[in-house]
Amino acid sequence: MIKKATLFTLIALIFLGLNTAKSNATMMSKAKMMKTEMFFMHHSLGFPSIFYKYHPGPHWILMHAKSFNLNSSQLKQEKMLTMGMMHSTIKGVMMLKKALKQYKTDAMQNNPSISKLISDVKAVGNAETYLGYEMIPFHIKGYRVLYPSQQSLYRRLAKMNWMKKMQMMH
Repeated sequence: MIKKATLFTLIALIFLGLNTAKSNATMMSKAKMMKTEMFFMHHSLGFPSIFYKYHPGPHWILMHAKSFNLNSSQLKQEKMLTMGMMHSTIKGVMMLKKALKQYKTDAMQNNPSISKLISDVKAVGNAETYLGYEMIPFHIKGYRVLYPSQQSLYRRLAKMNWMKKMQMMH
């Protein structure tokens, strides 16, 4: 599992928009952010436990920027990847919530259309699949921004991070 504080920070940044050009982003309530975090955790096809543990991504890299000794170009690229990932995640969560709402609405009909319900279920599946893969390119590209020596450190830190989390769970 992603450390709650880390994921909470990620979700908070997602909903703050990280749009430095437009600082009029509105803050969500803590409860709503936590609800969104749980929504993503349950609808991303195991992303946290299957992929994230091996490839923590650009946000994690930024959190460890001093350890990696990132240069200004690398910092900029990691920030851009993080922003792109966050916007993509917001899009995915909204798509899935919309698809689930439509499915529920159509399922409540007295005599629902079979083809419409099948279409609704496919839309839910597509939206959930999107949440399962949408972060992958950002995480891989974030890793590729690093120099070989930084990549070696990344692998060690990611492994230590995961082992520490596993110990905490036992």
